[in-house]
Amino acid sequence: MATSREENRSPATRKVVRLGIAVAVGMLVYSGLWFGAAGALEKKLAAILGGDNPAAIEAACPDMKVGGYPFRIGVTCTTLAVDDHFHGLSATFGAFRSAAQVYAPGHVLWELEGPGQIRSSLGFSLALQWTKMRSSLAAGLSGLDRSSIEVKDVQSLLTKQVDGATIEARAPHSEAHVRRSGDDLDLAVLARDAVLSLHGQPPLLPPLSASVDMTLIGKAKYLDLEGDRGEGLYGSEGEIRRFVADLGEGRVLTLSGPVSIGTDGMLSGKLHVEIEGIKAWQETLRNAFPDEREMIDNAASVLGALFSGKDKGDADLTVTNGVVSLGIFPIAVLPPL
Repeated sequence: MATSREENRSPATRKVVRLGIAVAVGMLVYSGLWFGAAGALEKKLAAILGGDNPAAIEAACPDMKVGGYPFRIGVTCTTLAVDDHFHGLSATFGAFRSAAQVYAPGHVLWELEGPGQIRSSLGFSLALQWTKMRSSLAAGLSGLDRSSIEVKDVQSLLTKQVDGATIEARAPHSEAHVRRSGDDLDLAVLARDAVLSLHGQPPLLPPLSASVDMTLIGKAKYLDLEGDRGEGLYGSEGEIRRFVADLGEGRVLTLSGPVSIGTDGMLSGKLHVEIEGIKAWQETLRNAFPDEREMIDNAASVLGALFSGKDKGDADLTVTNGVVSLGIFPIAVLPPL
């Protein structure tokens, strides 16, 4: 009887049946692969969070879940905690969420909720809050290729634990981008209308918008968490393609040129500087840093003479171990980083 019914079916019906069976089998295979990949990802993340990574950083991701079936795969945690024992840093944050499309697993989007708390064994703590933090990263066969992060309405409070001195910073918008360029690292950072003040006191400066686009030579390894242990940026070289600081009302400063940071944190380099609103800069900085008025007035006088009394101009500066010189004349001294 079954054979008779099969023979009575039309060729179109048989094709539909076969297609349905193929789709069902395909879905079963795909589901098996997805859940297998999710299980493998969960095990790999557990190892990485336990310290099995180049930087030996440990992290905790409570209530970790891998989800997103059928077309995405991602990880969620109720909170996120990080411990870098080598550098003496620990941090805690709010909920963490990440997701990647199954056809592009190397492109990951993630979000992190506040508040955040970062503690240093050097005696500092940093409290953070924001309304939105989101990021994306792209990884290839050679490791992480690029990453971007955007933060809205960030507020930070840096506290020195010894005497309780605090510095507060706020910015409605900030973002950072890093990209591998061979062995070098391209870096771009932007902050709009940032305000800096001692906690509970008026702002030190008017709202500042600043951006930097630069390359750090030989630092692409940081994308793989393989920095020289304890080195940080000391002993580094780079090229500032463009740095801009804008305080509004015509106060604009632009820098470009090669720079280096010594092992003692002192800055050196050859910088081309463009400045607008010299007198306004002078007055603003004098009010913000009264202890440095002599140095500020000296620098403004030299620039005024160089620009023939004009309120703007450009010049080439040399920085040698923190000493800023215009030609043979030193005009400022920078503290170590």
